[in-house]
Amino acid sequence: MTGGETVHGRTVGGLGEAGILGILNRRFAAVPAAEDWPEGTVGPGDDAAVVAAPDGRFVITTDAMAQDRDFRMSWPATAPRGAAAGGDFAGGYSTGWKAAAQNLSDVNAMGAEPSGLLLALTMPATTSVAWIDGLAAGISGAVIHLGASRCRVVGGDLGSDDRITLAITATGDLQGRPAIRRTLSARPRRTPGGADPGLDLVLCGRAGWAAAGLEVLDTGRQSLMRRLTSAPRAAGAGLHRTAALAAAAQLRPRPPLGAGRRAAEAGALAMMDVSDGLLKDAGRLATANGLRAELDPDWVRTEARALAPLARSLDRDAEDWVSAGGEDYGLLAVVPAGGPTGAQIPPGFRRVGRLVGRAGETDESSSEAVEAVEASGDPDGWDHFAAPLRSRPQSG
Repeated sequence: MTGGETVHGRTVGGLGEAGILGILNRRFAAVPAAEDWPEGTVGPGDDAAVVAAPDGRFVITTDAMAQDRDFRMSWPATAPRGAAAGGDFAGGYSTGWKAAAQNLSDVNAMGAEPSGLLLALTMPATTSVAWIDGLAAGISGAVIHLGASRCRVVGGDLGSDDRITLAITATGDLQGRPAIRRTLSARPRRTPGGADPGLDLVLCGRAGWAAAGLEVLDTGRQSLMRRLTSAPRAAGAGLHRTAALAAAAQLRPRPPLGAGRRAAEAGALAMMDVSDGLLKDAGRLATANGLRAELDPDWVRTEARALAPLARSLDRDAEDWVSAGGEDYGLLAVVPAGGPTGAQIPPGFRRVGRLVGRAGETDESSSEAVEAVEASGDPDGWDHFAAPLRSRPQSG
């Protein structure tokens, strides 16, 4: 059945499991590796899948998205032009894209290539068929457009519930390389004069845009338009475009797949993806190594510049978005300090700070970063079980 002719206006309650699986499998067949199942492996349709483990190991990760907690059914349509005629196809598309992207990002952060996705989906019978069609298309779209060319959908499970919950498990292939962990694989050797070469924090991807997008999406349309149009003319010229780009960053994040492998090959000592905010995740990475993270305040200010007019129109602080906003899914790595030339920075990465000894420990260069934004332990950012924050959608 075609997306625009038969799914619009219908709900999954009248399809049954076989009908829903037909929609999902049709979309998943579009990923590049869907037809490439090696001899001895088993794809979707049996009790379980059988997949290859080329070097005897899997990278494996899982993440879930819950309706009204991680996404809203009321969020606007942002599907590719001509993707489908269903009114809420795009909402499903963005949810599927993001669910896949956040798992592909975790695989990337270990220095691996994504190889498989396994999904578990529960939903009420009143869920629109168009939305489910969009969800499957969004998962496939993320695999295709983010460049996970060796990744296939290997199966999953369907169930019913009062709200939609989507959990995806992703696998990855290290291709014989060691995994890059949050803990340092080695400490840089001191120079012949005894100086500590130091550790730089480098980032591939953007920071703050998804947090800005959440603010845009959670601001009522009339209020948003009033705020954007009332901005000074100099600031308002590109304000609508900035708001649209920020919303797209929240709805369809673009983790830099392949950057993990490139950073590993360039000598990265530790890595993690930035899902809960740069300041918080840098603090986690530092704590794992008994160190303290310092973000470069000049970098934060520079990165926030493009978002500043939008932040002012929404009564927010763009630097807070950059330092504490999550869900951009950039890749944060630790490399030996490269000096003024930045010779040690992997391609596509930028220096955003450094790791230093904890307060009270000797650090000869500490005077150079008096204004640094410090991250240690558990600074502001997303926490599923803390008091509600504005960094992700809340129920209600």
